[in-house]
Amino acid sequence: MKLSADYEAEQKELTEQVKAWRDAVETFEQDQADFASFAAIVRKYVGIRELTPTIVNEFVKKIIVHAPDKSSGHRRQKIELVWNFIGEVNLPGAAQTVERQRKGRTA
Repeated sequence: MKLSADYEAEQKELTEQVKAWRDAVETFEQDQADFASFAAIVRKYVGIRELTPTIVNEFVKKIIVHAPDKSSGHRRQKIELVWNFIGEVNLPGAAQTVERQRKGRTA
């Protein structure tokens, strides 16, 4: 009985490991395909001189503009870009908000 229980526990553990490895392989393959698609678009537009709506639509999946925050005296508004094929990119140390100060008008 004890050997049977040990065998079943080991079998369950191995089955879970195989599932995790298969999921990892699927994720890797999808990431590879996404990267290949993104790289093809980048190669297509290597020497662009002007940013057109068509080019933006090929690179950007969606743009999320959050409500402005004026609590600090400055207008801060978070804007998120979600890229086609690679998703959202958060660069370390990069500012994730866009600030714009109101300029006083002179008469």
